[in-house]
Amino acid sequence: MSATPMKIGLYHYARMMTSKSTPVVVTISPARIHVASTDEVLLDAVPGQLQLKMSKLSGAITLMAPTGKLILAGLGSASATAHTQQQEAEIREAQQVVSNDPQVHHIELSQLLWAGRTTSVDGTYRGGLSSILDGDAAAQKRIGKVVRDAMLAAGVQVA
Repeated sequence: MSATPMKIGLYHYARMMTSKSTPVVVTISPARIHVASTDEVLLDAVPGQLQLKMSKLSGAITLMAPTGKLILAGLGSASATAHTQQQEAEIREAQQVVSNDPQVHHIELSQLLWAGRTTSVDGTYRGGLSSILDGDAAAQKRIGKVVRDAMLAAGVQVA
């Protein structure tokens, strides 16, 4: 895998799929896995120090680090804020560079521009129906698989 970092916008959950999530930028390279919100670095570790589990049901990724667990998902909670313009620009710029790197061209994340989105599931019937019609579950699983594959290619171990 190339040293060119891949970036994706995901959401961090303090606990598994609760009603609160925070938009984060995840940077994946063989040297580091870096997860940061607008005001805090949540993880900065060498891939070999991390283990990854992906939920088959939700597609959420749980990273186990020496400092604890970190839960990431492609879709944020209904009440979450969107990624900032600065976060989106950071992701876009990194993905423009990596999309031209022949060493990572086979990794799907290198060809994907994703800055997360919130789900419409808000506890109401209408929100649940919107979520089904929007394809939230399929999107969540697809993004989870793409991120898992990129992290494994960078050297993160399966838990």
